Amino acid sequence: MYYIYPDKSYKKKIRGKTRKFKEMECRLIELTSKFPDIDLEHECWHLHMPISQRFIDSYKTPISLRRKYIQLIIDRVDFLINNKGVYDMEVRVVACINLPSLWDSQIIVFWNDDYFKSFFYRNTEYQKWISLSKERDICREWNINLPRNMTVKAYKEEIYDDDLSYEGELWFIGELD
Repeated sequence: MYYIYPDKSYKKKIRGKTRKFKEMECRLIELTSKFPDIDLEHECWHLHMPISQRFIDSYKTPISLRRKYIQLIIDRVDFLINNKGVYDMEVRVVACINLPSLWDSQIIVFWNDDYFKSFFYRNTEYQKWISLSKERDICREWNINLPRNMTVKAYKEEIYDDDLSYEGELWFIGELD
């Protein structure tokens, strides 16, 4: 199957990889420098990564840079966990790493434990999350470091709609127990 790229983007080099990554890193550190304020009207707070989809999901973006991206998200989740304070309710901080679409990755803070428990149950005709084998290990596969206070859950995500079919992996890393 051949694709037509009207802007010839398939031929372009990715320029300024280091600069783009550093800008995203500074922006992410700024956005997560303090723990978010509790908003009881919503069950959770989430932050999508401040980076261009065209950049992070490009097949030309090196694996080493993607690895640094995943590690940075995990490090910021660890920072938020260590700086969350004491609350009357169970507050959990989790990273959601979306593969192959890293741009869809996010940091989630759950305010509501009931919502947290129901969040991982996705089994409808349009969306399914199927647990991945325990043999799979994102830390080993991507050579990333996981803090001791974090656990990992992995799912295969399947989305079906009238004109859309998508499969990917979701790796949740953080306060899951």
